Amino acid sequence: MTQSAHRAWLRDLLAVLLLGALCLLFFWAIITPNMVDKGSFPPGDFGDQFHAFAVFEARELLAGHLPLWCPYVYSGHPFQADIQAAIFYPVSLFTIFLSWLVSVGDLSFLALEWEAILHFWLAAVFTDFFARRLLRHRGAALLSAIVFAFGGYLTAYPSQQLAVLETAAWLPLILWLLDVGTEHLGADRTFRLRDGWPLVAAGLAWGVALLAGHPQTAMYVFYTILLYAVFAAYTYRVAWQRVLLGFVLVQVVGFGLAAVHLLPGLEYMRLSVRATIGYAEVAGGFARQDILQLLLPGSAGVMSPLYVGILPLLLAVLAPVLRRTAQAVFWSAIAVVALLLSFGGNTFFYSLFYLAVPGFGLFRSQERAAFVFSFALAILAGFGLRWLLSPLARPFKHRFSGFTSAVGYLTLGGLLLVALSYYGWLVDGWSADSPYAAGLTRSVLLTVLLALSWFILWLRQQRRTRSTLWVILVLALVTFDLFTINWQNNLSDLKPDEHWTYSPLELVPMQDDDRPFRVHNEWRLPPNYGCVYQLEDIWGASPLRIAAYDEFLAKVPLERAWELLNVKYVITWRKTLPTDSGLLYEEPTGDETAYLHRLDYVGPRAYVVHAARVVSDTAALTLLADPAFDPFSEALLAAPLPSALDTRVVTSTATIDWIERSAGTLALDVDTPADGLLVFSEVFYPGWDATVDGTPTPIHRAQYTLRAVPLAAGRHHVEMHFRPATFVIGSIVSLVTLFLAVACLLWAALSRRAPHTPA
Repeated sequence: MTQSAHRAWLRDLLAVLLLGALCLLFFWAIITPNMVDKGSFPPGDFGDQFHAFAVFEARELLAGHLPLWCPYVYSGHPFQADIQAAIFYPVSLFTIFLSWLVSVGDLSFLALEWEAILHFWLAAVFTDFFARRLLRHRGAALLSAIVFAFGGYLTAYPSQQLAVLETAAWLPLILWLLDVGTEHLGADRTFRLRDGWPLVAAGLAWGVALLAGHPQTAMYVFYTILLYAVFAAYTYRVAWQRVLLGFVLVQVVGFGLAAVHLLPGLEYMRLSVRATIGYAEVAGGFARQDILQLLLPGSAGVMSPLYVGILPLLLAVLAPVLRRTAQAVFWSAIAVVALLLSFGGNTFFYSLFYLAVPGFGLFRSQERAAFVFSFALAILAGFGLRWLLSPLARPFKHRFSGFTSAVGYLTLGGLLLVALSYYGWLVDGWSADSPYAAGLTRSVLLTVLLALSWFILWLRQQRRTRSTLWVILVLALVTFDLFTINWQNNLSDLKPDEHWTYSPLELVPMQDDDRPFRVHNEWRLPPNYGCVYQLEDIWGASPLRIAAYDEFLAKVPLERAWELLNVKYVITWRKTLPTDSGLLYEEPTGDETAYLHRLDYVGPRAYVVHAARVVSDTAALTLLADPAFDPFSEALLAAPLPSALDTRVVTSTATIDWIERSAGTLALDVDTPADGLLVFSEVFYPGWDATVDGTPTPIHRAQYTLRAVPLAAGRHHVEMHFRPATFVIGSIVSLVTLFLAVACLLWAALSRRAPHTPA
């Protein structure tokens, strides 16, 4: 390595370390060992869903089991098929492995917080890589990295919805590799197969983003890299055939690597409540007044996902003003489109995408398009800084001078806003809850940041400082701005170990009860508490639920649903229940009281019926809702049995002995006096297979949403295993893709190192 190359490598390393130090500083209250100052991510999706899911995944993996099915939510849940479970996401697996090395307990809340912090660093480092390639300047690239990683979007709800953060972090790396790969495809050079390694690597990064588990964010990544591939082809003068083949290669590798996750996920999506949704459900987005977030963070909500900082916003606007290069125009267009999309149905613009662009009618919460807006502005801010560091021709100097003057006038406008807010607060009697008090706080900060931004721009206009010092001033102001606004977005006073604290609400059912039972938690405990406490509940927190099960709970009376789903305990706000029960415990929870009831009658987890009939789904729900119908003596089937049941009168009942009940396996011995159907209080879902005395036996859908297996008279050993074909096929595709991609990268690396033999 030459001396200049060594210095360049050292500077790159210092940039990576600097970004890491900024991440640690931003989250200091999360990672500090001082328990007095220590906080954690606040209660919400991070703990209720993602940490609860991670605890279950870690337990299963460390026990040597693949967590394909989770019995602790929704009376049984296709866990691996739930896209946000992301059990094959490499970073999550690494977190579980490290946690196992340093601890003998469950995956801690703090361990998952460290995983989130790691992704802020990855987002920053990957953006630095990509921006440095575009900008050819380390300072400008660092600016882009800081703006994207610590801007309003990533530090807002993606910190709570971990899958959003972990998917978004990979976009800049994919773009960087795609840009390198597209240049290698250039029409002015002979393309060799080994030159395709960046595209293979981009495909692997894209596959990892898909494995991170947020399909909506992955959709934004897909369309961004698609548009950039077209743009890069134009930039590098690449023939469209080559670009198409290169982009297809990226997609084949990406989707192939993620097939183990995507195929089960698509199957589940087809059977879930998300299979049929319309415009009204997906058109949500920012309210139109949220545009104020750009300048006044907190003015339209607790968090401000559109906020990228005052100086970065000014630099992003300045970039296409100073030089209308292809890159500046491209990222400006991307920013405008993403901003309009983030308002969802509050503008007509989203309707065009809903009607014409695949994918935009599948997902809710269109405000997540702010992800692309935030990234585009970060890149534009880097361009703005880069242009100001370059010599400017006379026309561009005039533009810059006019822009600086405009920022000065904006600062005066900020002072006027301060005066008006102060006057309004004064008229309001200095009330602490006056809207003018909050407006005064925000307008003062805006004015200070505008004034400092104007001063920094003026310094550059006057060329009063050295370029290096000026860049340091820019980075310092931007860091101060974003850290001040965003560092407490997802910070609470709770300690990490206080998110899951045992109480008699959880312990009472576990003390003496070793028979199968379920619990119904009516929003007194975190929705996915069962994954942590190992209690089987009939509800949960995942937005994906089996549609038939969801309809069953909606249309069947709750007391009948409790019977059919083997519910024994109810945790509720109600002191009395509409069915016979005993009150075991009560506990204040905030302004209300939580009550723990034990039902007097508990439906069996498995039972044998000797009568069955085929009915439509509508008729099944009607009969199940009828108090006169006895679901424990007759099965309502969705399809006929291969052979009719013996309809003789049965004078004795079947006996059932449970042998095993685990996440993906059920085993029991049954002795039935006559032919019948063994009905399981387990949710029907494809992928389960059954054997009776070792012989494969079909599983039938009974009681609208449960499973049933036909049995002949006599004693039998019955087993059920969850082995979905989509998982098996997806695993094969993913392993083959990974093997071929790694082999291709190794071959390319060896080819580049091999000495060239002269002809």
